[in-house]
Amino acid sequence: MLHPFFEGAEVLSIYTRTQALEDGVLFDMTQEPFGDLARKCGIKWPVAMTATAFHECVAVSDTQGHCGQDIIGRWWDVLMTFRSLRREVSPLEVRWSVFVHDPDGRQRQKQLKCVSGPDDDGKPCLTFMLPNED
Repeated sequence: MLHPFFEGAEVLSIYTRTQALEDGVLFDMTQEPFGDLARKCGIKWPVAMTATAFHECVAVSDTQGHCGQDIIGRWWDVLMTFRSLRREVSPLEVRWSVFVHDPDGRQRQKQLKCVSGPDDDGKPCLTFMLPNED
């Protein structure tokens, strides 16, 4: 629902969550192998992750080692650190950090943000992203 200030205003452009998923701007983390882990962590709403956050915190390169980390383990770490905080924060946004091993072997702390809100159909969903993204 639009704020009364915008009633009657011409809509110039709309970029939907569905379009962002199709374009690869968002990754659908309800798809396997990721969705089952989210459900095991007790996350009931659909989760999407920005491509930037996915590549920094979850993805691993086949050509560069990540000190024994794999994509499932990194996603599990993101979920578990999120789950440990989500009951203690605002229902709309939460920020947390996760430690990952970069290809150079160093462990780094990565900051993440989760925003909850409606999807294109008005149903609740979560979006994981970097703190500077919206």
